[in-house]
Amino acid sequence: MKRSNFSILLFAAVLLLISACQSEVKGPPVLKADNLVKTFQKRLIEAKAGEEILLPPGTFEFKRSISLIDIPGITIRGAGKGKTILSFKGQVEGAEGMLIKNVDGITLEGFTISDSKGDAIKTQACKNVVFRDLETTWTTGQLPTNGAYGLYPVSCTNVLMEKCEASYAMDAGIYVGQSTNVVVRDNYVHHNVAGLEIENTRNGEVYNNIAKENTAGMLIFDMPDLPQANGDKIKFYNNVMDGNNGKNFAPKGMIVSTLPPGTGMNLMSHSNIEMHHNTIKNHNTVSVMVNSWFITGNPFKSKEFDPYCTNIHIHDNIIERGADGSTDISTESGQLISAVSKGKAIDFIIDGIFKPGLPDINGNASSYCMRNNGDDIRFINLNAHKGQTIEDFFKNMDTNYAKFDCELPDFDTTEHDKWLAAK
Repeated sequence: MKRSNFSILLFAAVLLLISACQSEVKGPPVLKADNLVKTFQKRLIEAKAGEEILLPPGTFEFKRSISLIDIPGITIRGAGKGKTILSFKGQVEGAEGMLIKNVDGITLEGFTISDSKGDAIKTQACKNVVFRDLETTWTTGQLPTNGAYGLYPVSCTNVLMEKCEASYAMDAGIYVGQSTNVVVRDNYVHHNVAGLEIENTRNGEVYNNIAKENTAGMLIFDMPDLPQANGDKIKFYNNVMDGNNGKNFAPKGMIVSTLPPGTGMNLMSHSNIEMHHNTIKNHNTVSVMVNSWFITGNPFKSKEFDPYCTNIHIHDNIIERGADGSTDISTESGQLISAVSKGKAIDFIIDGIFKPGLPDINGNASSYCMRNNGDDIRFINLNAHKGQTIEDFFKNMDTNYAKFDCELPDFDTTEHDKWLAAK
């Protein structure tokens, strides 16, 4: 009798333990699919710090932007990209699909945003930001009326973007702007004007990303007259840029509308870039282009803005140029490249406008070093500081690639490591 009572008590204790464990792992409920469009924004407004909001699988049609402001520690997680789809095809209000603003600790994971009127997902002035397993796209194809950016963290600190896909943006599929401590890895960008763009950003690592069928594969730019004037310290490695020969469908007047189709990589006005062990192949116009802001011909007002590229270290990359005779002349820059290259695909082209007062390295004072990027490199230095017309470029351009065979010292980008280790 005593044993029987003991067994009953033991069995009851085990059941209580199992029940407690199940309640611990149960987690927050998934929002209901039948009224998600009506309840999602309300749920975000009422969210408490540290909450996780789960979205069901399915396609949901939104007519207004979704926003989250000021509430820290929020996770929004769907069933996976391509499984939870938030469509804004009939959007009548708001400039973005999703806007996250002034949030410390935001994780966005596992959903697709399609056909937003403007940018698909924008995080602004946020800290500790994670984009993971997201997709942004415009299902109507390459149109100048598409939104400018797919995934768009701007003025953010501590950003991790991984395993995302972005397509059909009329500017950049992935655009990281004016941010600090950034890791962008394992993403796929295709059929955008610019596949992946890092702009006015400091202390970043960009690796294991793939860009295909964009106008230009990847960009590292500085733009003038922005609150964070200059970017600095970007390590760019193990990326693949393959066959980015797509048409440029950006509206006229935008800087990206000047990008010639057939561009693998473009660096402009940025300092301290190390670009190594990337594969850049099948680009019919230019594999790598490096230039100052001055080549655009556009003025700027900011006294802090540095218009030059400095400390550019490009080494140990695989470069396989595209087809000769296929240089694109649909843009003025493409016409220039085609003219000076006589219709041949070029591996490297630089504008030759270097910052005054740089130290002499290997017989040049450019602070550009390019080495171990393959044999038979086709290289053009336009020496654009000596003139501005095609006739000037023909007269002054230089094809001496060996002049830039040098090495620059390493720099540190690991300020993000402690934060990243927790992710």
